[in-house]
Amino acid sequence: ATPTEDIRRHLANQLPEHMVPTYLTILDRLPLTPNGKIDRRALPEPATVVSQGRAPRSQLEETLVGLFARTLGTEEALSIDDDFFHHGGHSLLGARLTNHIAVSLDVRLTVRDIFEHPTPARLAEHITALKSAPAAKKARPTLRRRTETERISS
Repeated sequence: ATPTEDIRRHLANQLPEHMVPTYLTILDRLPLTPNGKIDRRALPEPATVVSQGRAPRSQLEETLVGLFARTLGTEEALSIDDDFFHHGGHSLLGARLTNHIAVSLDVRLTVRDIFEHPTPARLAEHITALKSAPAAKKARPTLRRRTETERISS
């Protein structure tokens, strides 16, 4: 594992997921101004995470990889193991991703689904499970008001 992966893993064990930095850049030393403060303008641009994951194994995974890249606005090739949030994703982009998935795959997901299944591989498994679930499990109960007669008799 690379030093940045080790640091990310350590931080993920210590912090909530939303607090783990998206980009990590290792520097020999921080650039300083003549006054001894950090020279923010001299800091290097953060490098995105280089993908070394698996290639899509199904049409669904291939579609999801494309939708992830489109939503994130990245030109780099993503794998099925790339985490949406490690490539700059956040809750607003997650909502956009659910919309892209709804249009492309006719599957309704929530942003919570993206947080719980942040890679194309895990999201493909989730979508497959949703599609194979019995119709009774898919339907959400609707609440209705009790009529006056029902309230009196109970």
